[in-house]
Amino acid sequence: MKRFLPGSIAASGALFLGFCLTVVLLFSWVTFAALQGDDGGYAQFDAATAIQKSLKRTEAGSFTLQPVEDLLAYQRKFPTLWYLVSDGRTSVSYGPVPERVQAGAKVWSPPQPLSGYSVNGSTMRTERLGLVVPLEDDTILIEVGGAAYSSTQITIELLRDINTTAVPILVVLFATMVVTVILVPQVIARPVRRVATAAEFIDGTREGTRLPEDNAPTELRPLIAAFNRALDRIDNVTAEQRRFLSNAAHELRTPLARARTRLEAVPDPRLRAELATEIHSLSATVTMLLQLARLTSEPAEISRLNLTDLTRNLTAQEAPSLVAAGMEVEFQAPDTPVFINGSAQAITVALSNLIRNAAQHAASGGRVIVQVEACGRVSVIDFGAGIGTIYNGSSVMQPFARSSQSSSGTGLGLSIVAQVAALHNAGVSLDETPGGGTTVRIAFTPLPVA
Repeated sequence: MKRFLPGSIAASGALFLGFCLTVVLLFSWVTFAALQGDDGGYAQFDAATAIQKSLKRTEAGSFTLQPVEDLLAYQRKFPTLWYLVSDGRTSVSYGPVPERVQAGAKVWSPPQPLSGYSVNGSTMRTERLGLVVPLEDDTILIEVGGAAYSSTQITIELLRDINTTAVPILVVLFATMVVTVILVPQVIARPVRRVATAAEFIDGTREGTRLPEDNAPTELRPLIAAFNRALDRIDNVTAEQRRFLSNAAHELRTPLARARTRLEAVPDPRLRAELATEIHSLSATVTMLLQLARLTSEPAEISRLNLTDLTRNLTAQEAPSLVAAGMEVEFQAPDTPVFINGSAQAITVALSNLIRNAAQHAASGGRVIVQVEACGRVSVIDFGAGIGTIYNGSSVMQPFARSSQSSSGTGLGLSIVAQVAALHNAGVSLDETPGGGTTVRIAFTPLPVA
């Protein structure tokens, strides 16, 4: 389970808290028993139990007592210990048995199976305990006195012995540990998960999105506030960059238009053609910059789109320029429409860049395929030099990534495609086309056909 992963604060806190609670409860139980002390009942009952284990039946039919190790230990531990064992006919005694107890053994009248009696009225201390036990067909009376645990001894006995009193207490301690380990991580991790879920919506495409502070735990509020302040600073810097990019692109359009007009006055045809190529390249770069600025600054209008119709219409618009360059254009789509949620303007910009990019890298007389699949994936396939050969493994999604310095491309087309894909939470992949060339795929999330 995730909450028990190494390094988990919730798991560490739960284990520590559970351990502390268990120790506190165990300590409280032992301390209470130790402070309460032994009035004679605990020690004398344990001694009587050891005596019962020592009873044996003789061949003559009477009983004998062969002290087991526990009984010998009690005899050493309590110098004043005494006991008298009787079946009404035979008796065995040990220690300073009081005379009244010896006299009572002659009158066979066993008490209840477990009896504490002959209590000292001033100290309420059990001076004598009787235990009635069976031995084959006979009934044996064990009377014990003169023993009581000290606070230290009763603590040790409580920790060592598992008896009917200790078992439920230990069960409660174990249950407390388990419940703490299970519930505490939930309590600790729930607000953290809420903050993490809110953070997932911060993707850089929507400015002003912040982590909620109102319902956040007190311990997390300083971190959330610091994170939100950092987002404010990032948004401010990003907004300045976008404004600069948009303003620069707009300002460049006017001198480019003037240069294109004055180009007709250049008398040298060769020089005029070279300048026209450079101006066209610069104009394409400015157009790309404006597209990139709009995509990153203006909120996209998301709606239900027919991806098949959108891609078909765009392919039809781009086809004349590709055919004029000596290329074949092929459109493939399923018979049923494919619907997605998206921005028609943004997707049009991305696919248009992909088609033009494919036309640029495809050889003259080559073929470009635009394909829509039922799974919501759009592919633009060319049969040119191939992505690996052209870019030599460089990051082609970065702005201004080009095959070479002499390339006529702007280096912004695939960067715009990546921006559009991020806006739609879509995946982008670039692969080698079988037989040579490049295949670029954008995988959108399809919607059910209404």
